[in-house]
Amino acid sequence: MKKFWKIVIIGVVALGVLAATCPGKQRHIDAEVKFMRKTLHEQAEKMVKDFGQVMEMGDEEKQMIAKLEESVLSQIEPAVKAVLVVKNYGILSIGRYENETDGAMTASVGFLGMVFLNKKELKTDYNFNMNGF
Repeated sequence: MKKFWKIVIIGVVALGVLAATCPGKQRHIDAEVKFMRKTLHEQAEKMVKDFGQVMEMGDEEKQMIAKLEESVLSQIEPAVKAVLVVKNYGILSIGRYENETDGAMTASVGFLGMVFLNKKELKTDYNFNMNGF
């Protein structure tokens, strides 16, 4: 009987730790924004490099591309906040993009204080292809 209560207490403590460390919506947003910004920045660098091989780029063109990139990057967080739905299930949370035309896409799963992204799905659905546009 003692062994049973030890198992019950360990189970309750484990569930309490999982519940206490379950990430909220802001953690999902931060993780997804960081991933999207990094991916878009890499694509912009590749585009500048590829364009530079075709023709000479002066400082003015490089500055214009940098301003355009920053303009796009600054709009990512508000866009993610507007469309990301995070459901908290107590011990884990799931971030999904839901819309009427495409249905729902699971973008992230939060567990033990960490957010794990569905990078393959994010790249496919939002055309974040590491090999260029």
